[in-house]
Amino acid sequence: MSVIVYRDGVMAADTRAYSGDSTPIGHKMKIFRLTDGSLVGIATNKPGLGEALVNWFNAGCTHEALPDGELVFSALLVRPTGDVFLYSDSPYPSGPLAGHYFAIGSGDRYALGAFAMDATAEQAVSAACMFDVWCSTPIAVLKLYEDDDEEPVGEGVDEGDEPADAEEDPQISE
Repeated sequence: MSVIVYRDGVMAADTRAYSGDSTPIGHKMKIFRLTDGSLVGIATNKPGLGEALVNWFNAGCTHEALPDGELVFSALLVRPTGDVFLYSDSPYPSGPLAGHYFAIGSGDRYALGAFAMDATAEQAVSAACMFDVWCSTPIAVLKLYEDDDEEPVGEGVDEGDEPADAEEDPQISE
């Protein structure tokens, strides 16, 4: 269904749009920069839920802004401080988590194996795309910080904004 990873200030994900057990219907963004500078990656098989959850995160995770219906999702949230939180089918996070790398989605085992061999976030997603039939390229990449300082990158994704293209944030690679 997806692979979303985080390591060393970099979040990466595949972009295959969920289409059940049929031929993929296209590509979509699964990782986003929130208005507070946090990064979030969301894996779900419910069309539209990922985007609704981005709006919920941007609204401060209030009960009033919580999407209606069944919450079937996994999410990695990385705060500007570097703290990592896991959401799993619930509006209540686990964390902050301690670890050197994190992976969620159907391709997580492949990504974790790649991480164990010292792969970067992008390389871990690439490995998952090679072996998990529910993941595919291109790969989207977001950095928490610029390489030479500790300031959040970019302005964030506001409600109603379209995901950035390959020349902006996030970066896309084949």
